[in-house]
Amino acid sequence: MLERLDRLAAGRWARLRDDMRRCRLRRGAWYPVLSLGADEAVVVVRHESVILPQVYLDIVTTRPDKWTVISAERYAVCPNCAQRVALGTPPERMRCARCSGVFEFEPQPEYSAP
Repeated sequence: MLERLDRLAAGRWARLRDDMRRCRLRRGAWYPVLSLGADEAVVVVRHESVILPQVYLDIVTTRPDKWTVISAERYAVCPNCAQRVALGTPPERMRCARCSGVFEFEPQPEYSAP
């Protein structure tokens, strides 16, 4: 059953918030959400279900289709396969070397990193 967790159709997707640290999730990668509780979410991480506080997560209802840029660490994360790519100035669109998908970049938030 563990292998099937990644194949389930997810109604929601989650990623680690920018200001969270020390968690099993990789920054910038999106994970399928299996269920949401009052304060917790169950997400699939490396073929396993993991329970996390919702305050750790950004949760959306459709799978993202844009590269996530982790500015402080200078890399981008593919929305399809979660491949990390070293990055300078993001181009308008970029092809992923792992999955061959071509995606735009998500808008950059205007805030200062901690």
